[in-house]
Amino acid sequence: MKAAEDKRVADGQTTISQSFDFSASHELRLLPTSHKCSRNHGHNYTVTASALVHDDAPGDLSTLGEYLTATFDHRLLNEQVTFHPTSELLAAHLAEWFRDNVESATSITLVAMIVSETESTSARCDGVTGEVTISKTFTTSHGDVTLVLGADGLDEVGFITDFGDLKPFEAYLQAPGADEGLRATGPALVAHLAGWFVDNVEPEIRGRLVSLRVDSRTTTGLWERGDAS
Repeated sequence: MKAAEDKRVADGQTTISQSFDFSASHELRLLPTSHKCSRNHGHNYTVTASALVHDDAPGDLSTLGEYLTATFDHRLLNEQVTFHPTSELLAAHLAEWFRDNVESATSITLVAMIVSETESTSARCDGVTGEVTISKTFTTSHGDVTLVLGADGLDEVGFITDFGDLKPFEAYLQAPGADEGLRATGPALVAHLAGWFVDNVEPEIRGRLVSLRVDSRTTTGLWERGDAS
């Protein structure tokens, strides 16, 4: 396991972020047996905790890393937790563990807990609201497109959406004809993509689009729920 620490000071407060890695497998047994993720498979997880440090509290979150190593590293997650071990529910569990074991022992307040299964997918639990969202980044010929998806609540399955359900959006991004049109969209690219997703993908998934970000050679922009789509 490795940990990286980054501190910044803003408005008189210090925010610290530390990342920890572990390898583990899981079986998402509540999915249909035909779904590949219902079978045993593994990930190299990265867990990143961000927290506000108050007073003279030590800026060290290594207790979280020790817990991850002892509890999850090179183990089957189904045998270590009582819930369906999706990234969403794991992020919520780790946020609760952090509040019970770190916040209660020192002057630190959790900002966010992020669990990443891959470089392009992650789940985030907000330290204040407890809201869980998932993020997926698509690399395209005109730049990176990052979706953040949310839901009104998590059930026992834990899925806000199956990332496989986003394939129509990925196909739209990669289609030659659509790509040419997207390049011509210019400043409206972000709103255009968000609108297409809301109209064509959102009705078919268990979740809603929270935000969409584009980082490209010609356009960098952010669409957030509430903006005109």
